[in-house]
Amino acid sequence: MAVILPCGLFLYYASLLQDGVPRKFPVVLLDQDKSNTSRKLGRMLNATSSLDIVAEVENEKDGEKMIRTDKAFALLIIPRNFEDDIYRNIDTQVVCYYNNNYLLAGGLINKAFQSTVGSFAAQAHINGLTQKGLTQKQAIAAASPIITKQHILFNPYTNYSYYLTIALMPMSLQIIMMVVSIYVLGSVLKDRKGRELFVRSKGNVWVSFWAKILPYTILFSIIGFFMNSLLYYKLGVPLRGNFIIVNIYFIVFVIVCQLFGLFYVSFNKDLRSALTLGGSYSAIAFSFTGYTFPKEGLPNIIQYLSYTFPFTSYLRFIIDYAIRGIAIGSLNFGYIIAFMVFCLLGILSMPKYNRLLKQGGYYV
Repeated sequence: MAVILPCGLFLYYASLLQDGVPRKFPVVLLDQDKSNTSRKLGRMLNATSSLDIVAEVENEKDGEKMIRTDKAFALLIIPRNFEDDIYRNIDTQVVCYYNNNYLLAGGLINKAFQSTVGSFAAQAHINGLTQKGLTQKQAIAAASPIITKQHILFNPYTNYSYYLTIALMPMSLQIIMMVVSIYVLGSVLKDRKGRELFVRSKGNVWVSFWAKILPYTILFSIIGFFMNSLLYYKLGVPLRGNFIIVNIYFIVFVIVCQLFGLFYVSFNKDLRSALTLGGSYSAIAFSFTGYTFPKEGLPNIIQYLSYTFPFTSYLRFIIDYAIRGIAIGSLNFGYIIAFMVFCLLGILSMPKYNRLLKQGGYYV
């Protein structure tokens, strides 16, 4: 569980998102015009990286049926008299019905559809203006009088591999680190071997704790180095910070998780309860980080509650320092303060853990 599972998850996430963004979603086309112009638009839509016209249907009901049965994500409708309306400068509408239950697929399909139809409409407008006597340059200026430029700051490639893997990989490893730490520290109490460890460490709880947990600290630090190397050098996630500092911060994160695992072991009545609560707590951390939904849009109480998870402090540091390239001196040190609080909870749990060791294990 400590080696094969995290490495397997890393490779799975890397292969799942290797293309960076999903491509060629199956869609169906209803061409009611059957003209050269409508067929040209259909070819343009099919040529985009997001759309793959897998079938042409005869009516809307057939297209709706394919969407409802998940054979297609969208239905594209080109209306009758499409070509004639364009030549006569009459407004006409091309419609895209898409299944927005799949948010990512729906968003990409809509974006590709709007972009392609917009380009097609602009070209038709330019052709009409040139036929009225304007030069090509004048027609382009008249059709697009305002040119916009977009600058995407932190994910300029709109690459979902970059966006998701920097969260999914450490998130899965965090759950494993917490569960393994709780098991390693709690199994001694469950098996009633605490007294033996207490005697061998001469009653020093620090010796007891590190004797059990240090091999896993080293192991998870090595796995974390492998994870970061995979992220920044194999997958090509932009790294604007120092790779060594990123790994040092991960080692701190490992120790924080282990100390917090000690808290769960010490203040539960048995190992099963500690594993259940600790694993559940780790699993819901992703929902509270505000990663897939802007933190500023969350209720204030949820924003503050998010800091009760070590993963929040880890991920926000990585985003600010490693991805955005914010200098360490300019970072929000709330991350470090939160880590210190988690460590303090673990340290304050040590006397309780030592008493459990002294008595041999959990109360019967």
